[in-house]
Amino acid sequence: RQELESENKKLKNDLKELRKAVANQATENSATHGSPDSYCLLLNQLKLANEELDVRKEEVLILRTQIVSADQRRLAGKSTEPNINARTSWLNSEKHVDQEDAIEAYHGVCQTNSKTEDWGYLNEDGELGLAYQGLKQVARLLEAQLQAQSRKHEEEAEGLKAQDLKERVEKLEKNEWKLKKQLKIYMKKAQDLEAAQALAQSEKRRHEPNRQVTIQRKEKDIQGMLEYHKEDEALLIRNLVTDLKPQMLAGTVPCLPAYILYMCIRHVDYINDDLKVHSLLTSTINGIKQVLKKHNDDFEMTSFWLSNTCRFLHCLKQYSGDEGFMTQNTAKQNEHCLKNFDLTEYRQVLSDLSIQIYQQLIKIAEGTLQPMIASAMLENESIQSLCGMKPTGYRKRSSSMVDGDNSYCLEAIIRQMNSFHTVMCDQGLDPEIILQVFKQLFYMINAVTLNNLLLRKDVCSWSTGLQLRYNISQLEEWLWGRHLHQSGAVQTMEPLIQAAQLLQLKKKTPEDAEAICSLCTALSTQQIVKILSLYTPLNEFEEQVTVAFIRTIQAQLQERNDPQQLLLDFKHMFPVLLPFNPSSLTMDSIHIPACLSLEFLSEV
Repeated sequence: RQELESENKKLKNDLKELRKAVANQATENSATHGSPDSYCLLLNQLKLANEELDVRKEEVLILRTQIVSADQRRLAGKSTEPNINARTSWLNSEKHVDQEDAIEAYHGVCQTNSKTEDWGYLNEDGELGLAYQGLKQVARLLEAQLQAQSRKHEEEAEGLKAQDLKERVEKLEKNEWKLKKQLKIYMKKAQDLEAAQALAQSEKRRHEPNRQVTIQRKEKDIQGMLEYHKEDEALLIRNLVTDLKPQMLAGTVPCLPAYILYMCIRHVDYINDDLKVHSLLTSTINGIKQVLKKHNDDFEMTSFWLSNTCRFLHCLKQYSGDEGFMTQNTAKQNEHCLKNFDLTEYRQVLSDLSIQIYQQLIKIAEGTLQPMIASAMLENESIQSLCGMKPTGYRKRSSSMVDGDNSYCLEAIIRQMNSFHTVMCDQGLDPEIILQVFKQLFYMINAVTLNNLLLRKDVCSWSTGLQLRYNISQLEEWLWGRHLHQSGAVQTMEPLIQAAQLLQLKKKTPEDAEAICSLCTALSTQQIVKILSLYTPLNEFEEQVTVAFIRTIQAQLQERNDPQQLLLDFKHMFPVLLPFNPSSLTMDSIHIPACLSLEFLSEV
């Protein structure tokens, strides 16, 4: 082995010397332009060395193939040995060697193979074992590289698989959204088709000669009941509730939908079908809620369903059989009472629904009036003689506000309230509820106007007080003209009336202070002091309210237990009352107009 190592080193040194010689010769040739014979000789020697190296490589491959074949033959003939190391008889095959030693062993084997083919001589110093050991190390290295490459490939495959799955999920979500949208469209078409089929079936049943309704109409008079089939319920609610417009019933009996619904309830009670009555009442209530949600800013639609919901509630009370609600019934009306069902719980649900509709109606009306109030009540000069009586320094601002786009006059408020009143009366809303509506609206006018007065120095003057008293008197006249003076609306305006009087009273002597304290009972001490401190003289001849006078007011009012809040809550809402209001109509006198498309209902 030492000889082989020394010979290997010798060959390496010779190769290095040859390379140096070639390099030196190339340099000398380029410098002296000498003869190229020696240079060619060196190139030939290098070429021969490379060829020898290729031959050695081929021999290594042949040797590796022989070793693998020998291992395969031993594995095939194995009986009891458990592993390769136990079967191997190579000398030094179990020793751990470095990679350089293994490579040197390869070179030694190659050199020996070129000299002799005696395998015993080849293995006598263990060179073949070392070569085999080197081959195992190379195999382990290749296996490690293969495993690393395999893991990398698996990671890339998993990444591509995850990305592919993500794309597929996104695609499926898009398809799901499209399918849901198509499903909604098809469901709507199916509902329309069912409604059309139900209408066709009802028309077909109406033309049948042996109908029970036809026989009853021949034998007895109309009893004020309406019969419908269960499959027609959705069509009934759609035509009578969700798709109904108030303009379609112009000129008919007010609250006609409520009467028709009760006549349907009467027939369900007559046949004693509790599931059907439950379904009809639930569908009706849900349909009304749906309409109100869709038209949450429409005063006419909200008033229409407030009228009908209250009337439906009154009908369920009037014909419930409870003697407390039957005191004003005629004998004919008593015949139309329910016989089998107690709908007390549904009456409570309808009462709560009526209160919700009333609150929505108030919010719509207040939202319409509120932008008009400050301009119409405080800024617009409805008394022409007051045009030149604005406080010094504020005339230009006030007159420009009147001419601006945001200005309103008192007539605009009155016209709007006329519109509200006409709509509610034409739709048959109970007079007691109409009174409460205008009491609430007048309270808001009072609160918004007084809050502006307490926050604006330019309107705290004698002329504003006169203007306010005039505007309030116009509103009072309107209430009397519409027979609404008993609503309590004027009483809600009392703080504003007293504030207008305060602006016009004298504010100098202790007697004036006493008069103010005795008059302004609806205003708190804080509000009185605020108005006096903001008061602006008309001109230089009128004196400003002195601090001493204001302190006198405070001293006289200190015993009052007033709230500390300066401004009024203009969103405050009075509790609504829904008094029982029976109808004088009988159910058999109700006529159903053709515009409602309720031909599938049969009179009983």
